[in-house]
Amino acid sequence: MKKIIVTVSICALLWAGFAQAQDTKIRFFGQPELSNYNTTSKNNFVGVNGFGQYLKKDTTYQSKTNFNTGNYVLFVTSQLNDRISVLSELSFNNKGNTFNYEVQRLMLRYYISDHFSIRAGKMFTPVGYWNNQYTLGLVLQPTIQRPMAIRPVSEGGVLQYRDAGIQFEGENISKARIFYKLLLGNGIGYYGSNDKNDNHVAVTAQAGFEPVEGLKVLASGMFDRIEKGKANPNGSIASLPDDGKLQLITLSAAYMNSEKKPEFIAEYLNQKSKFDNIGTRSSYSYYVYGGYKINDKITPYALYNYTQAGANATEGDPYFSPIPVKINLVTVGVRYKFSSSFIAKVEYENNTEKYHYQDIVVEGIGKTDDGFTNTVNSNRFRFQLAFVF
Repeated sequence: MKKIIVTVSICALLWAGFAQAQDTKIRFFGQPELSNYNTTSKNNFVGVNGFGQYLKKDTTYQSKTNFNTGNYVLFVTSQLNDRISVLSELSFNNKGNTFNYEVQRLMLRYYISDHFSIRAGKMFTPVGYWNNQYTLGLVLQPTIQRPMAIRPVSEGGVLQYRDAGIQFEGENISKARIFYKLLLGNGIGYYGSNDKNDNHVAVTAQAGFEPVEGLKVLASGMFDRIEKGKANPNGSIASLPDDGKLQLITLSAAYMNSEKKPEFIAEYLNQKSKFDNIGTRSSYSYYVYGGYKINDKITPYALYNYTQAGANATEGDPYFSPIPVKINLVTVGVRYKFSSSFIAKVEYENNTEKYHYQDIVVEGIGKTDDGFTNTVNSNRFRFQLAFVF
């Protein structure tokens, strides 16, 4: 009941605040879907016995089919005057019979010129192309889900893809159409809930150019200090390292011209964290998307995701979770455009994940188990309707 009251209050405040605006737009995104999921797990982890040894099952198999309501997104923009605009994005979803909501973005923008403007509030971090180009309303997104690394944690994502702070930005600079963004924010694990314990400010910067219409080449970097005991993006606080520093470097290229048939997005993300007690850990992910518009209605496409949360099989960055894991995800699909506000997508995906359970070493006894690797292979068929009204 408390969540419902808070949600209604937020919506009421947004409506009341924007009612007198010059130009207010309220849009609702929905994306119901049907999925069939089959998974096979070898060396499935069960637990640890009293002798400090891993317990596992040789092979497990699961198959399930679900109708899912998907995310429901309330998206509001309002132009308060010639220079000031506001934006909010709230997402609603359910797990079983439990419904959740989250304020994804809530920010104000002060526009001075194409070359310089300021945003303040909660926003997507300027890391890469995909994270800033598409909202969580999936009508505009080329695939059913975001790439693995920049998904919400609830959908298996591994990074913090948003922050609260102040951002300076500009675009269309010179004939090369140079653009930039500089975000000063709270940093890893803080979304604006007033629970920071120091004065540290995380810095995320992005710069790029658009040499031809629709082609963008850019680089991004996030630099942060990890506060001791702070939970990672998944919310885990177990066995966290002492104070440390984090950097995430992203290289991106994208060609998404609505008037041309081919389209592609390629991004590489490399995260490195250095901690006082466990040293340096690194993880990386990359994804490549390609599509081809057969006509105004039909676009077949493919997406490949690779993620390695750790430089080797036994080490991973605690803030690039889940760890340690290797993910190979191949998705092929087709998009059918009924209209600009109603899209159908059909996808088949194959995913292989490898989780390594490290050797167990008990103080005074030594190594009690040699560890093992759990391999999970899954196949999924998905059909989604994405709409906005």
